[in-house]
Amino acid sequence: MIDLATGAKAKEIEAGAYVAGSVALAGGRAYFGHYGNEFLCIDLARGEPAWTFKDRNFPYFASPAVTADRVVFGGRDKRLHCVNRADGKRLWSFTTRGKVDSSPVIAGDRVVVGSDDGRVYLVSLADGRELWHYEIGEAVTASPAVAAGRIVVGSEDGAVYCFGAAGSP
Repeated sequence: MIDLATGAKAKEIEAGAYVAGSVALAGGRAYFGHYGNEFLCIDLARGEPAWTFKDRNFPYFASPAVTADRVVFGGRDKRLHCVNRADGKRLWSFTTRGKVDSSPVIAGDRVVVGSDDGRVYLVSLADGRELWHYEIGEAVTASPAVAAGRIVVGSEDGAVYCFGAAGSP
């Protein structure tokens, strides 16, 4: 951790493995996955894990999205995971046909994420049910952006895609 006022190192926390994605911070806790096949919640005041999520032996590369009560993150196990923010217990998982290195975005009661299977998915935040997908055909490792009712995401095919509701301006 870095002291924002001075730029000096304030505290160092050992993650146990290489961390590829960005860390999400909320409520005095840091949320991130790593190449040691675990997703962690670190209590920043104590400098130690509050909880650890481990499903299968696959690393977590994507950065998480955090709400008041949930943490959503992708894994190289071809799944989008949603856990309880307080204790790390699984609420649901959504399976794709490719690794999920794209960082999910929460937009209201929905989650948007890309997959190496060449699709962009829209999933229910409540239960992980697929609501919609679009087949691009090439891996979607970029993280989507959501603004003004539209989804914008890049793909390994070199194009940027924009999706919105039919009939919207």
